Amino acid sequence: MDAFYGTWKVQLDKTTGVAEIGKLFGWNEEKMAAVTTMEYTLLIEKTADGSRCVVDYGVVRKEFSFKLGEPFDYTGVDGTNAKCTVVVDGGQLLENFKAAEGVTWKTVREINGANMKATTTFGGNEDVKCVQELIKV
Repeated sequence: MDAFYGTWKVQLDKTTGVAEIGKLFGWNEEKMAAVTTMEYTLLIEKTADGSRCVVDYGVVRKEFSFKLGEPFDYTGVDGTNAKCTVVVDGGQLLENFKAAEGVTWKTVREINGANMKATTTFGGNEDVKCVQELIKV
């Protein structure tokens, strides 16, 4: 888990698939345009009893705390509510989400030096993915 701690900044020019994932979430054109152009930073830090994440888009900021392997309530920047469980497996940080409607998605984070690759897939539709590159700042 230690490799994931720090502040990371998304590289929009190296991000693909946001619109495709947005369609699966049912986002309208306005929301899709806003989300695909929003830069953000992600802070992941160790706390006394787990980890804390802050996702800062400048105009919107989301914060949540978690313990590995324990589900917690998550609200995305787009307002989507879900249960999320985070685990570390084989050097990857796996975030598994399940919304009340039964919709599921997952994000797999991998570290390579000062770079983080985050790949999000939507419930069983593994051929549609959003891939984001983040750099440690």
